[in-house]
Amino acid sequence: MIRSAILEDIPYIVSLANKESMCLGFIPKPAYEAAITGIKTGKRWSTTCNDKLFVCEENGDLVGFVMFSFGRISKVNQICIQTDARLIERGRALLSAGISHANLRGIEDFACGCADDLSSNSFWRQMGWVKVGDRFGISHKNTWKETSKRKINIYRYQTNSLFTNDFGLILPKENTVIVV
Repeated sequence: MIRSAILEDIPYIVSLANKESMCLGFIPKPAYEAAITGIKTGKRWSTTCNDKLFVCEENGDLVGFVMFSFGRISKVNQICIQTDARLIERGRALLSAGISHANLRGIEDFACGCADDLSSNSFWRQMGWVKVGDRFGISHKNTWKETSKRKINIYRYQTNSLFTNDFGLILPKENTVIVV
């Protein structure tokens, strides 16, 4: 089952992100909180957060999450499924939730980055994402400069029908549980 994350999910998300930090990179806990509440804290030019977190639940236990940033081109910031629960279907369901959320807002263009040395590059290709380029990694100290020598593949995905999900269905209102 895929659902919108709630604040009570933060300890799990932070723990899983820390375990998989070499694959995911670093996102601070307040960013996850902002993706849930929609409100950024601290000294910022805006308090509005356009990020969204979804979690995957199996038998009442969390097994993964995805974090999207929604803009003109939406970005998959992180997607992670714990090792003992990895299945393409769970990853696909998490992506579908974020893509559907974006499509309901008229967003059809998506991007993500995946380190070249990770086996998850095959996941992106299996999901229909297209590699359009690469760049160097970005240090946790500066999110705007490519300071790492690690090669990051850039993938793009585009939907072709506004207000539809991957199956051509109009989705229910926000915060509705999507059962997979």
